[in-house]
Formats: sequence, C-alpha cells, structure tokens
Amino acid sequence: MTAGSNILPRFFTLRGYQVSTYQVFLILGIWIGTMTAARVAEVDGYSPLRTGVTAMVCGLAGVVGSRLLHVVVHRGEQFTTGGLSLFGSLLTFVPASILGAQWIGTPVAALWDQMAVGVLAGGFWIRLGCVFNGCCVGRPTRFGLRLHDTRGVVRRRIPVQFVEQAWWLLGLVAYAVAWPDGQPAGSVALAVLSFYGVGRFFLEPLREDSDVIFDRVRLNQLIAALLAISAGVGLVALQT
Repeated sequence: MTAGSNILPRFFTLRGYQVSTYQVFLILGIWIGTMTAARVAEVDGYSPLRTGVTAMVCGLAGVVGSRLLHVVVHRGEQFTTGGLSLFGSLLTFVPASILGAQWIGTPVAALWDQMAVGVLAGGFWIRLGCVFNGCCVGRPTRFGLRLHDTRGVVRRRIPVQFVEQAWWLLGLVAYAVAWPDGQPAGSVALAVLSFYGVGRFFLEPLREDSDVIFDRVRLNQLIAALLAISAGVGLVALQT
C-alpha cells in the first residue's frame, strides 16, 4: 500500500508547520520521565526540583547519544537525517548523570534509582511515538495489526512496538506494587536495565529491520543480552 494508506499520522500540521508526531511523543516521554523521577526523589527526601532538572538534562543528553550510535552504525548517513538507537543513550546518559549527581549533591546510585523509575514511565510514551512514526516496526505476518513503516507502507505486522510498551508498563506496575523497601541504592537502576535487556533480547528478532554486524549478529540483541546479564549480575552482587 502507498503512503496515503497510513493509519496513524507521522506528521500533523500546527499553524502551518509540519510537526513530527514522534518528536511530540519523545518530548512527552522525557517530560513524564522527568516528573516521575522528581516525584520519586521527593518521596526519598531529595529535592524534586533539582532532581527533575537533572533528569531532563540527562534525558536530552541520552537523545544525543542515541543519535550518535545510529550515525556510527549507519556509516555515511548525515547527522541531520532521522534515526535513533536507544542503547546509545547510555553513552551520554551515564556521564551526564554522574556530573548531575555531583551538582545537586545526591548520591549517584540514588539518582540512578530515581531516574530509572522515570525511564519506565517515559519509555512507554516514547515507544508510542514509534507507532506513529513507523520506526521499530514489526515483521509482516498474516494475523498481525495493520501498521505502517517509515515509508508509509501498511501491512499486517507483529505489533512489536505495542508489546514493548506493555513491557515498560509491566515494569512500572511491578515497581509500584511489588518492589520491596530497604533495597541498596542502585538496585532499582540495575533491575530496570536487566528487565529491559531481557525484553529487548526477545523482541529484537520480531522487528522488520535490525542493525546487523558481522553479517548476521543483531547489534541491539547483542547489547540487550550483555546489558541484561551484566545488570543482573550486578543486582545479585549488590544484594549479597
């Protein structure tokens, strides 16, 4: 099908200007993540304002890292074109958070825990932007949902973006309902990293397009596996 068959709009017009729906949800996700981190910090006895500002700056830094990794993987692509690689956010998010923790006087592990909850809350909305944009789209399948890719081609596809949204939501609910009190600082951050790594490892092969290295290895699936294992081991070590 052609681009005119899109079910969800990649762009909408606001006062004569075309606005990217993905960018709107990206901003919304960062805002929700920022407010969530600020609220968790307030409950923990830290400044919600300072934590919120730091979380927002770290979120924006993460976008830069995501873009950098995408450009490196897709060698020769201009920096001004679209495309983000989520795992690249760690390249800039972590250093920014360390500097931010020093600036606001919060232990870095405590700040990571607060922002990890924000990531769970904000990730849901950012991935919804992928649904509208058509990026991270699932492979065609006979019994899937009618979704479009970034070229506007509508097919029945595995709803991998919606599944990942559900994974984010499950993590947030699990934290709110079942996360035990009195855990060592850094536990939430490690748990979120491992949780997302596991989910992404199994979801990556369901995508229509995936960055591949060495002709066969899915880069994001490899990173997800390493992240899940290393964060999981770190979490266990922190508990002992």
